[in-house]
Amino acid sequence: MSKKWLFFLVLLISVSSVNAQLRKVPAAVTDAFKVKYADATKVEWVDKLSSFEAEFILEEKVMRASFTSKGEWIKTESKGTFAALPPEVKEGFKKSKYADLSVLEVLQIEDNKKGEQFKVIVKKNDYSKRNLVFTKTGQLVSDNSSL
Repeated sequence: MSKKWLFFLVLLISVSSVNAQLRKVPAAVTDAFKVKYADATKVEWVDKLSSFEAEFILEEKVMRASFTSKGEWIKTESKGTFAALPPEVKEGFKKSKYADLSVLEVLQIEDNKKGEQFKVIVKKNDYSKRNLVFTKTGQLVSDNSSL
């Protein structure tokens, strides 16, 4: 391997492993966040290049909210449990072809365009995970594999 490629590889690994803030969070973003989540604590911002994401605690729940650089709210995700899912979503999951898989994580999603949704992350084994997204009526609308 040439020195150029080795340098490039080391640089790529360094950049991808650093969770550094690339840009300052615009005031429009922080102001919009404060209006929407006035009681949030332990707020940490991450620059996602196309948006800004705040990770925070609200009412003892871990949450993540995304905003455009102009301060427009995109979506909010909060961790939940399978037991706390609406009955329609539980029923939709039980009727899906993934009902026999292990549930790893449940997220409630409030999306500016799609409304309320629920993501159920399931696994078949250590190498096969799926992100299942359900509407609040229990309809499976997305089924994506993840590593």
